Formats: sequence, C-alpha cells, structure tokens
Amino acid sequence: MPMPPILRLPAAVLLLCVASPAWAAAATDLARLQGAWQLRSGESLDGDGARMDYASQGLAGTKVLADGRFAFTSTRNGAFWAAGSGTYEGDATRYLERPLMASYPLQNGSYEFRYTLEGDTWTLERWDGGRMVEREVWTRVGR
Repeated sequence: MPMPPILRLPAAVLLLCVASPAWAAAATDLARLQGAWQLRSGESLDGDGARMDYASQGLAGTKVLADGRFAFTSTRNGAFWAAGSGTYEGDATRYLERPLMASYPLQNGSYEFRYTLEGDTWTLERWDGGRMVEREVWTRVGR
C-alpha cells in the first residue's frame, strides 16, 4: 500500500535538510568548535574607545561549547570577574553568541564574531562598522 502524500512530505523535507551541502558544512564547521577552551590573549575597546589588553588587566577565562550551548567564566587577577551562558550558531567564518544569562547586565541580544580555527587555536574578532572592538585568542584544552 503506497504511503499517503501527507506522510511523504516530512521525509522529503528531512532528506533535503540532510542532503543540503550548506547545512552539512555549517554543522561540520561548528562541530570543530565543540570542547573546552582557555583564553590565551585578547584586547577590546574600553568605554573611552581606547584599546585595552587583557593581559595588562590580569584577565583569564575558560569557555565550553557543546551541542549549540556555550558557558564561560573569567577571572581578573585570580578573582572571579564574569560568567555567562547561552546558545551559539554560525558557519565556517561567523560565530554568534546569544547570552541567556550572565553575571552582568545583558545589553545586547547577541554578539557576532568573525573567526578562524587553526589547529587548536581559535581566534575571534568582533567588529562594529569598520572598527574591531574585540579580539580574543583561545587554545583548546585537552583532546
């Protein structure tokens, strides 16, 4: 007995999603980011627009990515500084975080970064217009 057309539709949609090279590539790219990361270096613009180096501020951090979720904690001179968690998405060059909770007031619904992944080094850059406002370099922990 043939399958009714209404039951064939979900299978056809699923097949298109699974067979889509763009979808598969994005999922593969993000899968490479899963795991634990240690902040190696970074810089951002302070409230006055001056560049602030993370090392000079004593900043350190850990970030964990798994199944579309992220969580991070950071310290300043060895004491708790900030923490947050939420969801992430992206593709081969774009990483987008959507914090759902944080130890600081959330002012922006999401943070979009350009990134590169070379071996176990993950470099993120956040831009505002034509100006880089944040750059972080992370190293994979364990394997």
